[in-house]
Amino acid sequence: MTDDLVVVRPLVPPWDRLKSALFEVFESQVLTNDGPRVRQLEALLSTELGIADVAVTGSGTTAIQLACSALELRGEVLVPAAAFPATAQAVLRAGATPVEVDIEDTYLTIDPDAVRQAVTSRTCAILAVHSFGCPADIDALRSIARAAGVPLIFDAATCWGVNFRGRPLLSYGDVATLSLHATKLTHSIEGGAVFGNTRAIAGTVRRLRNFGFGESGALRTGTNARMSELHAAIGAVVHAGAATEVARRTAVRGWYQEALAELNWLRPCDFRAEAGPAVAALPVRLTTDAPVDAEALVRAMLAHGVHTRAYFAGRYRVGGLRRAGPTPRADWAARHIVCLPFWGRLTETDITRVVDALKAVARKPALAG
Repeated sequence: MTDDLVVVRPLVPPWDRLKSALFEVFESQVLTNDGPRVRQLEALLSTELGIADVAVTGSGTTAIQLACSALELRGEVLVPAAAFPATAQAVLRAGATPVEVDIEDTYLTIDPDAVRQAVTSRTCAILAVHSFGCPADIDALRSIARAAGVPLIFDAATCWGVNFRGRPLLSYGDVATLSLHATKLTHSIEGGAVFGNTRAIAGTVRRLRNFGFGESGALRTGTNARMSELHAAIGAVVHAGAATEVARRTAVRGWYQEALAELNWLRPCDFRAEAGPAVAALPVRLTTDAPVDAEALVRAMLAHGVHTRAYFAGRYRVGGLRRAGPTPRADWAARHIVCLPFWGRLTETDITRVVDALKAVARKPALAG
């Protein structure tokens, strides 16, 4: 029996390297509580990205939450109406109110024009997402944030290895956050990081992640969002293979580009010309006259042993959030954007299997419903 093709497989280093790193942690008997390996991982990320203000957290979601708390956001935070639920959920946990704004059509990132119209006296921040690793409109959003006098935060969860205009994408915005979850290109199994680019908040994030402890007492917004020493040690070992994974994913994307050209009802989503490499995910855009919509395609592909995700649809949407206005493009994306399997160890044979399944769905679309 052929194994299913899942959406992503984690980058797993050789066992001897992992075993050695974990052995050192257990030998030290320092397993958590902001130990030396956490600080070493922070230093590694800081050095590679050229960003001095870095604090790691227990997850990418808590990275967003603690960034918002460190910025003392009180009011409304403008977020994209098409995004993974963690973005809005983190804002809520930080005590602010997420307000959804429509996305622009080409790159699926938050629409600056819609953001400009949504800004009010209650707006305390703009939290944009670099969707699938593709940069949001940084220039326009920075201009709007400055005019409104609010911080610009980028949820760059999937953006390790992506550059924009010759610098790491994570270096843009007043603050940026990264996910180090196992599904990301580099990871610590579970984890996240906050990068203070124009606002030094790492010290506050470190305090908040440790129950808010401090000489003046514990902060009300403190929580347990620490990364363990085990996770930090694994993160450092995994990270050593990140450059190779970037190269492999670049090759996989090339195979997909060639193979998907055979289909006239979907195509890979666009990526900004000044950014790259596009190694976070493989989202495709279904045409308006495609034989299936996004959720039907996900179900149909699973019948062929191929896992896909419609991250803007159904089970991924947070209910009950206020919208600043109509969101027709986000609603369209929910019906037409699907992520295909994408990781560095996929082979050309695997890509052929994915495309063959897509062709089979197109031949019998009624079965996908």
